[in-house]
Amino acid sequence: MAVNLTNTTTIGMNYMEITTSKLICCLLLMITFLFGLVINTLYLWVLWFRMKRNVNNTWFFHLIITYLISIFAMPFSAVYFMSYPHWIFGLFMCKLINFLISFGMYGTVFCLTAISIDRYCLVFHPHSYRKHMNAHRSSIICLLLGGLALLCSSPYLAIRHIQQNNNMSLCINDYTLMGKWDTDPKLQIKVKWCLFSLRFLVGFLLPFFIISICYVTIAFKINKEKLTKSRKPYKIISISIVSFFISWTPYHVWYGMGVEKGLFQEAVLEALKIITTCSVCFNSCFTPILYLFIVENFKKVFKKSALSIFEEVFNKSTEDSSEPHSVSVKMNDTQ
Repeated sequence: MAVNLTNTTTIGMNYMEITTSKLICCLLLMITFLFGLVINTLYLWVLWFRMKRNVNNTWFFHLIITYLISIFAMPFSAVYFMSYPHWIFGLFMCKLINFLISFGMYGTVFCLTAISIDRYCLVFHPHSYRKHMNAHRSSIICLLLGGLALLCSSPYLAIRHIQQNNNMSLCINDYTLMGKWDTDPKLQIKVKWCLFSLRFLVGFLLPFFIISICYVTIAFKINKEKLTKSRKPYKIISISIVSFFISWTPYHVWYGMGVEKGLFQEAVLEALKIITTCSVCFNSCFTPILYLFIVENFKKVFKKSALSIFEEVFNKSTEDSSEPHSVSVKMNDTQ
C-alpha cells in the first residue's frame, strides 16, 4: 500500500459517503489479509520446521516475513479507506501503520533483488559461490537488507502527523516537522519530490534493473550453452520479471501523480488507487506462491505438510465428536 495514504485534495468530501472505490479497496484488502495471513504463515511454518536450513530457504523465509509485515497493516488500511480521509486510530498508529507499509515494501523489493543476484551467482560462479555462501551468511545479508529497509522507511516516523480539519483527523505528512502546514508550500513540494525520487530509485528502478539484468543474462546463458532442454527456467525468469513489474509499477505511478495537488483529476487518482490496491494484494498473496515453488522440493514438502495439518485437525474433530456417542453407549450398557 502507499505510504501517502491521505490526499488533501479531498478533505472537503463527505467521509461518511460509501463509494464503489472504497468498497472495492476495502474488500480486496480484507480478503488479502485473511488469505495472505493463512498462506504466508503456513509457508513460514514449512520453511522453518519442515525443510533444511540452506541459502534458498533462508532467502524465502525472510521474504515471507516482509510480506507478513505488509499484510498486518491491511485491516487498518481497509478501515481507513471506508472513513477516508478521516483517521480514527490516533497518532501512534498513524506513524506505525505507514512505517510498516513502507518497511514491507522496501524489505520485499530488497529480498527479491537478493534472490535474483543469488540465482545469477549460482549460474555464472557456481563453485566459488557455493563455497563461500551458506545459510548463516545469507541470514546476515537479509538482516542488513532489513536494516536498509528500516533506514529508508524511518523518515515516515518523523513526518507523519495528525492534523485536525473540520472535525476530522487527517493522517498526513508534515514536512515542516513542526505542524506549520502552510509554511513555504514550494519548499514542501521540493521535499515531496525528493522523497518520491529516492523512493522510486531505491525501491523500484534500481532493483528492477538488477533483477532484469540478472534473469535476462541467465536466460541467455541457459539458451547459449544448452544447459537444459526444459522451458521451465524461462517461465520462471519471465514470471519473476513480470510479477515484479505488475506489483510495483501502479504503486509508484499513483504515488508520483499524487505529489502535487491539482495536476490530475480526482477520478484518475481514484482509478489508480484501485489498481494499486489490486497490485499490492497480488504482491502479498500470489507472488509468494510464484517464488516459493521455485525452491527445490518445496512443493512436495508443502503438500505433505498441509495434508498432515488437515489430517490432524480432522482426526481431532472426529475424536471429539465421537466422545459423547461413546459415553452414551456406555451409559446404555450399564442400564
